[in-house]
Amino acid sequence: MTVRPEETQLFGWEATLFQAAQAISLPESLYTTITERYSTLEGILQAADDPVLRRAHVFPQGSIRLRTAIKPAPGAEGELATVDADAVVWLEHATDADHAHVLKAIAERFEEGRRVTAPIQPLRRGIRVVYSDENPGFHIDITPARNARFNTGKDGHGALQVPDRKAGWKASSPIAYCDWLDGISKMSLPVISMEAAMESIRKSVTAADASQEDMPAYGEYTDSNVLRAAIKLLKRHRDMWAMRHAKKDYRPISAVLTTLAGLAYEQMSHQSSALNVRKPIDVLLELVEIMPHFIQGHPSNWTVCNPVDAGENFAEKWNREDGHKYREAFDDWHRSAKAAFRLGLTEVGSVASLESFKEEMSKSFGTSKTLVERVLRDLPADWSIPGLAPGVTRSSLALSALSGSAVASRSPQSHVGPPDRLG
Repeated sequence: MTVRPEETQLFGWEATLFQAAQAISLPESLYTTITERYSTLEGILQAADDPVLRRAHVFPQGSIRLRTAIKPAPGAEGELATVDADAVVWLEHATDADHAHVLKAIAERFEEGRRVTAPIQPLRRGIRVVYSDENPGFHIDITPARNARFNTGKDGHGALQVPDRKAGWKASSPIAYCDWLDGISKMSLPVISMEAAMESIRKSVTAADASQEDMPAYGEYTDSNVLRAAIKLLKRHRDMWAMRHAKKDYRPISAVLTTLAGLAYEQMSHQSSALNVRKPIDVLLELVEIMPHFIQGHPSNWTVCNPVDAGENFAEKWNREDGHKYREAFDDWHRSAKAAFRLGLTEVGSVASLESFKEEMSKSFGTSKTLVERVLRDLPADWSIPGLAPGVTRSSLALSALSGSAVASRSPQSHVGPPDRLG
């Protein structure tokens, strides 16, 4: 059995995407800085005088807790140029409090106790503390919350309500949502890793009482889980797309992308079997393809609900007066994302133009050109290069350069030995 050039190209593209997911992840130094700033929130709340803030409990939520946070994209400006960290302040004594009073109390306490020069920014459901003196800058969005009716849980577990400046109290279940995604990411989805396949081929060839939860350890944040890698790449592509098309204000929010990706992964897992072994790249491509299948509803009533709390609709902006712009932006982005995630499996420019592939990769995922070069150096020299015609390898390009030939050989690598089962 011979390994087809298309098969080696598929593994090369897989390696490129997963290296890109690592490259766009937060570096340890920045993650440490965010963790240090997060750790100050408890101290600020311990000095609170307002009874509603007594025994407040702080915990991380969003991309930090989900372990899907990414660095700002190159050339990003404004909000896109900062890292978004989120925290919830669970309030044991806000059961009967007015939503406006809770928002006011949180804003005043952090304005008084802030340790940054930038003023506290009001948000629709909380406040934002901006750390603009860091590079890159980041902000922590702080959302107060209380238990929903009949929830007797402690420290933010179970169904919650968060104050909304326009709508009063709104449903939210941040811990349950993060637990759902974590559980989904660990579901049985038989895959053969690129590293295992490469090894196989090489063998054949060669408050006054406030409390606070810790942030996830950096090692946990940087795991190579397929679902989390997919979410990071989707968010980075979203940002690059928004900057190119000037659609920053209508770009799909991370909660929508994360939920749709999680639901797609969950369905794929339910439909998998021990006999249906996939490559991680196959999982990525199918996940991106079927994401829209999990959008429910119709115009003026679109829903992408929290899977563990139907009262929390992450697509609620799609139902506003200008909601059609959000839905249209999602559809435009998704078409672009499908093409971007297949970028390495199509011929981008001339057959020998590796530079054109690097340019397209950078445009889609904001990666440096050296990332592609690093990946190619680690792959066998007779594997097909992602983005070029199947059969074009580093060896054939080098031979072409030496011989002065304008076009590299496209002949299949008949000498490449068989791999183990690739799925």
